[in-house]
Amino acid sequence: MESPTSITERRRTLMLHEASVWQRDNKYILSGYRRQRADYLEMLTSLTFVHNETCNVYTHLIGALLLPLIAATVMRSLSQPQFSAVLGTDYTMFAIFFWSAECCLLCSTAFHLFGAHSHEAEQFWHRMDLLGIVIVTMGTFIPGIYYIYFCELSLQRLHWFIVILSGSSTAALICLPAFRTLRWRKVKIGAYVALGMSALVPLLHGSHLYGLEYMTQYSGMSWYLLELVVYGTGTALYAGLFKHCVCSIHDANMPLHLLALNSR
Repeated sequence: MESPTSITERRRTLMLHEASVWQRDNKYILSGYRRQRADYLEMLTSLTFVHNETCNVYTHLIGALLLPLIAATVMRSLSQPQFSAVLGTDYTMFAIFFWSAECCLLCSTAFHLFGAHSHEAEQFWHRMDLLGIVIVTMGTFIPGIYYIYFCELSLQRLHWFIVILSGSSTAALICLPAFRTLRWRKVKIGAYVALGMSALVPLLHGSHLYGLEYMTQYSGMSWYLLELVVYGTGTALYAGLFKHCVCSIHDANMPLHLLALNSR
């Protein structure tokens, strides 16, 4: 007859009380923890079974695989005769957008996939995950500012400076080890809210200069506002306004990741 120890060792996932202490960052997720294995190849095998990061991994991985195909299709369509007025800068702006989104998706995929490798690896990939969010936020706003202030080079540069400064400040905070702890969670949320809200500056300025109708019709303002709503909803979920204990599935953060993916 097998001992309880041998049965536990054979299981692919662990209960909360069996997981390493550093993995227990959410008391409401009671099961599905992967064993700590300092082997990246073994971490890849976790793609083949269900654990408490499965949905987080696949919501990002599927997006990361599809996005290059979408980007290639869009970039190819810009070369069609009906878009003869497209400039080289337009290609650059689209490339910034797609590259930043792909970077975010890949960083998040790696974090959720390799997080059980070791505490050191988890900290590294957590930092990359947070940086990916900063990159995609800046990568979304930079093209928008370009098109809003297409004929106002000085205003383009001003608002690019504001967004890049906000993003760089958030990235600097991310590099602080304490920033990634539960104790600093509210500070982290506040930093991302401030970064997201910085998008309102060029939108409000544009509305003042050109009028709300122009901004809605030609600058894509309604889409940016929708993105901010989705961004804010995801942040609210992460902040715990909808308690993780409500979720009956292993991946309590899945709604956040689905919203983040849809916002891109």
